Amino acid sequence: MAKFKTSARTLDLLGRQQIAGIPTAINELFKNAHDAYADFAEIDYLRSQKLFILRDNGLGMTEEDFETRWLTLGTESKVSSSAITLPPIDENKPLREITGEKGIGRLAIASIGSQVLVLSRAKSYNSLNNTVVALINWRIFELPGLSLDEIIIPLRNIQGGTLPDMTLINNMKNELVDTLKKIAKNKQALESIITSILDEILSFNINPSEIENSLPNPSLSLLKNGHGTHFYISPVNEMLDNDIDGDSNNTDATKIEKMLVGFTNTMTPCHPKPQIELAFRDYKTDNKTYKDIINKDYFFTPEDFYTADHHIEGMFDEYGQFKGKVTIYKEKEFQDHIINWNGNNFRKTTCGPFNIDFAYVQGKSSQTIIGQEDYNRIIAKCDKYGGIYIRII
Repeated sequence: MAKFKTSARTLDLLGRQQIAGIPTAINELFKNAHDAYADFAEIDYLRSQKLFILRDNGLGMTEEDFETRWLTLGTESKVSSSAITLPPIDENKPLREITGEKGIGRLAIASIGSQVLVLSRAKSYNSLNNTVVALINWRIFELPGLSLDEIIIPLRNIQGGTLPDMTLINNMKNELVDTLKKIAKNKQALESIITSILDEILSFNINPSEIENSLPNPSLSLLKNGHGTHFYISPVNEMLDNDIDGDSNNTDATKIEKMLVGFTNTMTPCHPKPQIELAFRDYKTDNKTYKDIINKDYFFTPEDFYTADHHIEGMFDEYGQFKGKVTIYKEKEFQDHIINWNGNNFRKTTCGPFNIDFAYVQGKSSQTIIGQEDYNRIIAKCDKYGGIYIRII
């Protein structure tokens, strides 16, 4: 009789190598926060400390949740069976569609940085849940010839929901070090790599209790009855700075901006408020000043949409035929305007019916009715964020 064995490098293959880049990884983590019914998901990137912090105020995880879902590969959030139950929902909020894909959000963290401290506290209406803490170094999983069952993940369950102190963090680091030393006995050929990983673990001196006091909400603090999941990632991938800063000679939006700025921002008037609000504070120096690189004011606003020269609002039916209202220069209005798609031969479209609300600005200033100042502002946004942003509701 024979059995399958799972190499530790499987996590690298399923996670980091399946992610197109850091912007995609962050996008997946924002999706996870949305699926956890968070109202806020916020990033604080402390460049001088090479520390990336992502915090949400979602439902959080118990120790059982962390072990059976977060640490279990191949769990499926979109189906239910006798063995796998659906993730929890917040009964005080409207039901949310699951947006995370393939369960790779947790593994995507490895694209952002090689080491993560995970803190999570489950939301409870009747009692105060404990704080679950885990320390993971992703480079360990890249070691060749290593099986998953050889790797120990330090995990703590703090009674009363308090945050970990440096004593507890150091104990968890020592547990990781002991695991690596056992591995090193049988991996002499990897001595230099293992030494490098050991140095990385020992240099992880992150104190969440101190850091949280200096940051705005979300919080896991007892005083604020906080809940959710927080990730402290350090050291970060050197590519992160490039993705944020882009080319200094290029006026286009950076990779981070293009991927994330339209995640929850909406330009259409009277649109329902997004279910989750995002922030990405980039601290380039130690003077506590930052730039929120996905600030909604940078993106198109409802005021920009209303100011545009032309508007199209209506629906494409299942056969691709359009019916709706077309307004030209805010003067000529065509109600129940119909555009047939004769080439479809009355076949139903694959995508099915959908609504559209579209605004158009003339490319030349001589052809627009928009005031010069507003026109320049909107055109600058078009030049920077130009593209198609589809919001699914």
